[in-house]
Amino acid sequence: MKKILIILCSSMLFFYNAQANNFSNNKEYETINKNISNHPKLEEFFSFFCPYCYEFEKIHYIKNLIKNIYILHLKKYSYHINFSGDKFGEELTKSWIMAQQMKIEEKILMPIFEGIHKSHTIKNINDIKKIFLEKSKISENQYNKFLNSFSIQILTNKNNNKIKKMNINRIPVILINNKYLIDYYKLEFYFKKEFSKNFLKLIYFLLLKDKN
Repeated sequence: MKKILIILCSSMLFFYNAQANNFSNNKEYETINKNISNHPKLEEFFSFFCPYCYEFEKIHYIKNLIKNIYILHLKKYSYHINFSGDKFGEELTKSWIMAQQMKIEEKILMPIFEGIHKSHTIKNINDIKKIFLEKSKISENQYNKFLNSFSIQILTNKNNNKIKKMNINRIPVILINNKYLIDYYKLEFYFKKEFSKNFLKLIYFLLLKDKN
């Protein structure tokens, strides 16, 4: 079974690499680091406060596209940025981390986005809590304990330190192998009609780029 997966993965990478001859640095992507990660890595940076993040998710289902990217041993991370620096932004970061730990990201993602940008019904942590209790079926006591747990605090610090270290100053973006940055907004400018298709091609191209 493992051999079959490796063959499928190799074939997929070859296909996407062969299709990506027109991608170039400082156009569809930019190189921000000389050192590549030791393992294939994909890191997404977004914010629930960001209207562009909401629009891209609503139109292109970004996180679902990322979820279905397959490369052997690929590590995937999604970081929430709190540009506002306020208490509510910090709670949103912790809530996103908690959702990832509970494997319910897809259930809470759009309700939170829409509550902030569409219905304007999310204004504090209690509004977020209502979504969690509805989507996860956990008790309020369990929610409070998990949200304020030491493990969530450690992961929150890791999230914030990563953002600070990489000096991410715009969103939504994806960082490939700790080296290549894809700006969604810029990519959409070049590929207005087939964004999702070219988004995937570019990711595979960059994951394979330094292996050639």
